[in-house]
Amino acid sequence: MSKVICIDGVVGSGKTTLAELLEKKLNLKLYNELANRDTEVLLDKFYRDRHRWAFTMQIHFLNERFRMIKEVHKNGGGLLDRSIFGDKIFASMLHEDGYMSREEFLTYSTLLDNMLEHTKPPMLMIYLKCSVEKAVENIQKRGRAYELIVPQVYWKRLNEKYTQWHRDYQVSPLLEIDVDQQDILLQQDAVLEIITHKIKNLEQ
Repeated sequence: MSKVICIDGVVGSGKTTLAELLEKKLNLKLYNELANRDTEVLLDKFYRDRHRWAFTMQIHFLNERFRMIKEVHKNGGGLLDRSIFGDKIFASMLHEDGYMSREEFLTYSTLLDNMLEHTKPPMLMIYLKCSVEKAVENIQKRGRAYELIVPQVYWKRLNEKYTQWHRDYQVSPLLEIDVDQQDILLQQDAVLEIITHKIKNLEQ
């Protein structure tokens, strides 16, 4: 089994922070969600004009995540700080809010379903459970301009979507880390120990 580990959770939960720690701990390559310069450019455009850029942004993310998970399996392992398996969370919310038309959402959903038919599951999905307050605090600390203009109600709804996704997830083994209870940086040794123990059990 390829050692493919996905990390998912609401924006600001600490996915990349944890992925960078695991990259060193496990000696696995990190496939970073924001590695493509076009991604940040599109995010900035999207947050400033969601009606215009919602569909384009979702197709871009979907394409990138599909490319990355294929690459990580091809190379025998790696870390992903966002997963294709949670991609629909954003699209469904955008559709509900009127930023993606019915036709756009159906096109996106059909494409996602086709991709998932050819997508191998990860060895482990790590879900970062995070309160809205903690997520917003982290978002403000890192200071990305396009995130700072987003109202808190958006992050609250997004977190509700992630909570439901986490409850329904059955694609692979799942490990939940409550980052309100175990700060990734302040308690990194304990967090990494939980994860490495889980991986060892899966490898047996």
